[in-house]
Amino acid sequence: MRREKYLTTLLVMSMLSYFMMVNMSMTADAEDLSKYYSKSQDSRIENMIFNARQAFFDEKKLIKYIVELTKLDYSDCEFIVQESKNDKIDPFMVLGVLKKESNFNPSAKGIAGERGLGQLMENTAKPVAENLGYIYDRDKLFDIRYNLKLTITQLEYLKELYQGDVHKILTAYNRGQQGLVDYINSRKYNNENPSISDYSSEVLQFAAEYKEEFDNFNN
Repeated sequence: MRREKYLTTLLVMSMLSYFMMVNMSMTADAEDLSKYYSKSQDSRIENMIFNARQAFFDEKKLIKYIVELTKLDYSDCEFIVQESKNDKIDPFMVLGVLKKESNFNPSAKGIAGERGLGQLMENTAKPVAENLGYIYDRDKLFDIRYNLKLTITQLEYLKELYQGDVHKILTAYNRGQQGLVDYINSRKYNNENPSISDYSSEVLQFAAEYKEEFDNFNN
């Protein structure tokens, strides 16, 4: 009888010891996991801060580069960068359009009535302005910010319409939407992309050159 009690007591003590060891092990593991996740979270936060800081300085460098390229005021160049970022448009493509259209001259005027940096026609500028809630004034197309806002907004609209196809975007910017349709129809038996035009190719060439220059400027 005593032997059975002894064995029972021994068994209970063994089980208690086992559960205590398991509990201590789980507690230690939990502490280790807590430390791991805490360090992991700290690392993610540090990376986010670093990336945000890097993006901030890269933007500042890009603005300075655009000032050197266009000779526009710093605040106007900052506006180009911010509007391009807001509308998810490549700023170098925007610069390519401005170079091709007006050679960065805010007072440029085309023979068909195109005005300002983006050489906007009234039949394009007026609906864009109205959709933005702006009062349309053709003379304001010589205003740098007004013209840039309409130009970049039109590019963003065409980007959505043509699902990011840069040649369609640029050819339509140059020829209009119906002009793009007519142009593609005239080239539908061409083996290459029928939306490629001299205009789109030249703008993209400017954009590539500016991107390369900026990378060198940045370094």
